[in-house]
Amino acid sequence: MDFNLPAEDDPRRLEIRECLSAEPKPNYKDLAERGYAVPHWPRPWGLGADPELQLIIDDEIARAGIRAPHHVNPVPINNCGQSLLKFGTDAQRERFLKPALACEEIWCMLFSEPSAGSDVGALRTTARREGDHYIIRGQKMWTSLAEKAQIGVLVARTDSSVPKHAGLSQFLVDMNSPGITITPIVDMTGEQSEYNEVFFDDVIVPADSLLGKEGDGWKLSMLQLQTERVALSRPGAIWGSGPSARELMEGLIACGRIKDPLVRDEAAKIYIEGEILRLLAFRSLSDRMNAKPSGPEGAVRKMVAAPHGQRVLDLAKRSQGVQGIVKDRNVLPMSKGERGPFSNWDHAFWWSPAVTLGVGTQEILKNVVAERVLALPRDPDPTRKTPWSELIVQTVSS
Repeated sequence: MDFNLPAEDDPRRLEIRECLSAEPKPNYKDLAERGYAVPHWPRPWGLGADPELQLIIDDEIARAGIRAPHHVNPVPINNCGQSLLKFGTDAQRERFLKPALACEEIWCMLFSEPSAGSDVGALRTTARREGDHYIIRGQKMWTSLAEKAQIGVLVARTDSSVPKHAGLSQFLVDMNSPGITITPIVDMTGEQSEYNEVFFDDVIVPADSLLGKEGDGWKLSMLQLQTERVALSRPGAIWGSGPSARELMEGLIACGRIKDPLVRDEAAKIYIEGEILRLLAFRSLSDRMNAKPSGPEGAVRKMVAAPHGQRVLDLAKRSQGVQGIVKDRNVLPMSKGERGPFSNWDHAFWWSPAVTLGVGTQEILKNVVAERVLALPRDPDPTRKTPWSELIVQTVSS
C-alpha cells in the first residue's frame, strides 16, 4: 500500500499550484475565500474536500512558502470553529467565522484555571445572567495567544446547583472587553511568551455570545479537545508543528553525525516512531473519509506524539555537541519550510517540555485511553454527582 501523497503531476495538485503561483503572496482572506483555509469544511466555508485533497492543499501551501492558516489561527481552524457549524446560530457563524478563517481575528481558548488544570469540570470562573448579558468573573491560566487574540472561547460556570460538569457553558468573548486583564507568563525559551494569565473582573458579555445552550459547555469542550488532539498529532515535534523525525534524519545525514553508531541507532528508533505517527494520522484520515467523527483515539495519537517530539529534539540538541551550545545554535541543518516560531532546533528544544503538559497531560491522556479505548474501569470520583454549590463549600471549609 502506498502511504505517500499523490504524485507531482496529479491534476488536483497542479490546479492548486497554478492557483497559488498566479498570486505568489496571497493574503489569508484570499486563501479563505478559495476554501483553502478549511478545505474539509462544507461550502461556503471550505470545499467539502476529502482528506486526501486537504493534505494536497496543505502540502502546496507549504511548498509556496506560506505559513498555513491553521498555524496562524489554530483555535478556530483546528479546534473550536467547527462547533459553530453545528451548535452556533447563523448570526454567530457570519460574525465570527469569516474573520477567523481570514486570520483577521485571532482566537484563544480560555479553559484551564489555577485550581482546575487537569480537571476542567472543577473550574470556578462564573457567568451570571443579568437580562440581555452575562457577568463574567474569574481567572484563566496557561492561555496561548491571549496577548494577541481578539476572540476568546470561554468556558464558565452558569449553574452551581447541578454537578460540576452539568453547570458549564461556553461563550465567544471579545478579548478587548473592559475588565479583562492579560499577564504574560515568562518561559525559559528567551523568546516572546506563549502563555498568559487572563483575569475577568465583572466582564459584560452579550447573551447572544452563548455558544449552544446553557449547560452545553462540557460537551462542547470535550469535542473541541478531541479535535485539537488530532490536529496536534501531526509528525512535527511541537504539537504537530516544527521539525519532524524525517527532518532530524536529513539533518544528521547532512552534517555527518549519522556516522556515529550510537546516534544512528537512536535516530533509527525515533524515525520509526515518526513513521508510526504518520500512519496513525492516515488512519484518522480513513475514519474521516468514512464519515466517522473524531473520538478518544485522538488521545492515543497525542499521547504518542508528545514524548516522541521531545525525543526528536533531545537527540537533535545532543548531536550538536558543544558547538551547538556556545557557537551556532543552528549547527544541525534544518530543511527549508515554514514552521513559525519553531524554525530552529534550539527554540524548539527549549519549548519541548511543554508538549507533555498542554492539551491534557500524559497522565490524563493515559486515563482517557484506559477508560474510553480499552474500556477499563473508571477512576472513582465521589464528587461526580454532587451539586457544585455543595462541593465548593466543602472545599473551602476543608
